[in-house]
Formats: sequence, C-alpha cells, structure tokens
Amino acid sequence: MKKYCVLYPNTWNVNLVKEMGMMPYKLHKLYGYDSTIACYKLDEYDYLKEEVKGLKIDFIERKYNNYTLDGLRYLNKKAKDIDILQIFHVTLYSMFYAYRYKKLNPKGKIYLKLDCSYKLIDKIKALTPLKRKLLNKYLDKVDLISAEQVSLSEKLKKLLKKHENKIITIPDGVDYSYLEKNNIVYNYEEKENTILNVARIGAEEKNTPMLLEAFSKVSDAAKSGWKLKLIGPIEENFKSYIEDFFEKNPNLKGRIEIIGPIKDRRKLYDEYKKSKIFCLTSEFESFGIAFVEAAALGNVILATDVGIVREIVVKGNGGVVPLRDTKGLTLMMEKLIKDKNIQNYSKYTYDICNEKFNWDKIIQKLKRDFDKHNF
Repeated sequence: MKKYCVLYPNTWNVNLVKEMGMMPYKLHKLYGYDSTIACYKLDEYDYLKEEVKGLKIDFIERKYNNYTLDGLRYLNKKAKDIDILQIFHVTLYSMFYAYRYKKLNPKGKIYLKLDCSYKLIDKIKALTPLKRKLLNKYLDKVDLISAEQVSLSEKLKKLLKKHENKIITIPDGVDYSYLEKNNIVYNYEEKENTILNVARIGAEEKNTPMLLEAFSKVSDAAKSGWKLKLIGPIEENFKSYIEDFFEKNPNLKGRIEIIGPIKDRRKLYDEYKKSKIFCLTSEFESFGIAFVEAAALGNVILATDVGIVREIVVKGNGGVVPLRDTKGLTLMMEKLIKDKNIQNYSKYTYDICNEKFNWDKIIQKLKRDFDKHNF
C-alpha cells in the first residue's frame, strides 16, 4: 500500500474538500493509498467524518510557528515512511521540503502541485540567472509537476525546458459522488431565474461594484422576474457601498439579495442547483473553483477573463468579458437572460464540467501519470 502524504501546514477543515484534501482522499478511495494530510491543528476537521472518510490527518508540532522549520522537523521524523510526498507552490519552504525529503528518502517521489496563475509565468521570466539556476535545482528534486490550466502547462513547458517531460495538467474539481449521495443532481427544470455570485463580497480583486452596476443597467423588461444573489462574507468597508447603492437604486431591493456566507456545503450547492447563470467579475483568479462548482450544476458561466473560465465557456455556452468592462457585462447579461437556448447552454456546460472537472476522472488521470513516472 502506497503511503501518500500532503504536507501543507496551513490546512483548515474547509481545505479538506478542496484540492489539499480531495486529492489524497480520492487516491485512497479509488486506489487504496494510505493517505495522510500533515498540518497544524487549526480546526476541528469535521469533514474527516463523512466527506473525506478514510483520509488521515497528522498534526505537525508548532514548535517554531514557522512553515519551513516545523515542516522540516516533521520530515525528519516521517520522510522514510512516505512513498509519495505532495507539496505546493514554488516557495522557499516547499523547496526546503523537497531537499530534506530527498536526502532522507532518495527513492521517494515528490509531486509538486503549483496551484498557480499567470503571475508565476511572469515571475519565472523575470528571474536573474542565479535565481533561475536555484529554481532548476529545486525542480531537479521533484518528480512530477502540475498546473491547473492547459495554457499554463504549455507555457511552463516552454519556460522550463529541462523539466518539460514532468509537467502535466491537473485541474481542481468537483466531487460528483458527494453530489449524487446527497441528491444534489443537475435538473434544469428545478432552476429559477437567478444570477448567482459566490465570492468575498466587496473584496477589491472581486470587483463586486462591477456586478451590481451591470445588473442595475440591464433593461427592466429583460430582468423582469430575475434575481441577483450574492453569497459570501461581506467586507466591512463595503457595507456603506451597499447602502449607497440601494439608496440610488431602491427599485432593486427586491431583485438583489446579498445573503452573506453560507458555511453549510450542501446549502451552498443547493444555491448553485437553483440558479441559471453564475457571474464572477474578478480582476484575478488563480483557478476559480466556484466556476466548476457552478458548472457542475448546470450554471451558464458569465465572467471576466480570469482563471479557468475559457476552458468552460468554449462554444458560445456563456460569456467572457474584459476586466472592468461593465458595459460589456451588462450587454452579455441581457443577452443570456433573453436567449432561448439557455437550457442547451446549461446542459453543455454541465457536460464539459463532468468530463474535465470531475474529481474521480482527474485522479484517474493523475494515477496514470504516476504510473508513467514510476511512482
């Protein structure tokens, strides 16, 4: 039985149903790996009971309160017992993890999940010769490297020619088994005329004002019978903006619902299930997991050109607009609301997501890559 360890000190309960927990959990469930996530004790980790049952957790002693030093102490004790070590990001601490693990367990394998955006490409291009040499030394220790987007993987292969044969694409995904088990199944007939946004409301990079302004400018005839719902924690300094917005647009009070955070995972998925359009106006997303959560339940995606959006909106089944293009967003929003083919777009989006972003299929591909690289 392969012993698989994700070493990520800053893991919270919610991370167990994201890539930090889902990858080792699915490797355990589908292939019998002895999977562990190693982290500080930051939470109660209730998801271990049902959502990722069988995944183990190993708490790192917080002796130095430092990812690098505490992670290295953990590896000093456990490296020889780990067959595959999964680490994240191109950072100083992950580099130290790679060096220490390979020194203590030369036959062990390291899988580096970059969890990156185009900012990493820019940073690599800007490296000095010395820093480029250090990066290559770090990646020499790594046996497999993945990015979340096909376009990013291709760019990285060109930039890191020495390591191109070990660069693969592994996106984040949705656990369809969980959805089916909880009867959260795509059904267009159950959908309502709702545009949904799930994000940190008012956070600068999420550009919530763009969304509110665009919806306010959709013609009354088009948006009649439609609602806009915003779900997520509300930034304190944004509350005054909301008050001002409704003072200027009192007619929208019944059409825009600012719900706040929904911590219950099932209730959040129910909101995705009920809505027809998912809209995100971010100025930056490394991946944008909300895109695939929404697409998994047949939401037509309308968004700024960030994250994974162009791998979901591929044949007119949604809309992508430039950053900060409020007018363009209004026009596309109105177009989708009026479009008689929206049900077909919904089904097509669902099918794309099920094929590309289903955790079971993602992990099946990862396992094939493991086998190919002799993990």
